[in-house]
Amino acid sequence: VPTSIRTSGRVGTQRDALGSDGEFFGTDPVPVEVEISDGRGMALTADENGFELLSDPLEHVDYYDNLEVVGRYYGQCEDLVRRATGASAVVAFDHNLRAKQKKDAGEHLRGGNAVQEPLIQYGVHNDYTLTSAPARIELLSQPLRLNDTLRQVRGSEPLIDPSRLDELLGGRWAFFNVWRNVSQVPVERFPLAMCDAATVSPSELVVFEIRYADRVGENYFARHSAAHRWHYFPRMTKDEVVLLKVWDSRGRDFVEPRVELASLGSPDGAPSTVNATFALHSGFVDPATPPEAPDRESIEVRL
Repeated sequence: VPTSIRTSGRVGTQRDALGSDGEFFGTDPVPVEVEISDGRGMALTADENGFELLSDPLEHVDYYDNLEVVGRYYGQCEDLVRRATGASAVVAFDHNLRAKQKKDAGEHLRGGNAVQEPLIQYGVHNDYTLTSAPARIELLSQPLRLNDTLRQVRGSEPLIDPSRLDELLGGRWAFFNVWRNVSQVPVERFPLAMCDAATVSPSELVVFEIRYADRVGENYFARHSAAHRWHYFPRMTKDEVVLLKVWDSRGRDFVEPRVELASLGSPDGAPSTVNATFALHSGFVDPATPPEAPDRESIEVRL
């Protein structure tokens, strides 16, 4: 599959109204064994590496109840991201609950979408591309659509004021996932791995289209490189989260020339950028997982 930071239209899948994907087309996946290091105790940050581990004890909701997640947990995630990043405004707009056995059994959240798998077979990916990230900001300023999680509680009301769209896109904006174990026991099966953004080159990326009934989204897949450095946080508890950056408009490798304005730069007029635009990530099969380990149950909220 040819690499490219812009879509060729030849790689992708169809995604249904319940959030499940059909057969992939245009891909030729190859399993690769990699070393995945314990990230605990390392100085990993979202701006330098694309992800970080945070302690976040809270009064937990019923994560299998869609209205509780949307009505209570979204706000908790917004507060977390605001504290962690210093963002002036944070909006949660989507989530996925992942548990392989429940997915295989065809289970759904009460009042919500299907439970999803932990993306072991999906492939190493990032949730946005150079094209789909700003396009998603624009979509959030439009009436909510068929696949939008908040449609059932907000109707068609946009999440972003359309009159502020140009202002927002002209400043710094970012997308994050807040990833949490929702089980009472630590994660041992199918943990989440993240690739240090500093070890990934844009020349290794492949655009993967996600074709919805009313729009087309894009992810990045990636070719394997021996230079990649992978990390995970073993035995994550319910009171910890991974703050996973999935796009940053000031990411060094993708920053657009128009942000090189004196008002947005450092005091000497240099561009204001950060090392990590995003972190490639995937669930993985850990050979150290005990045979009796329970299924992973996790939620990621998108902001």
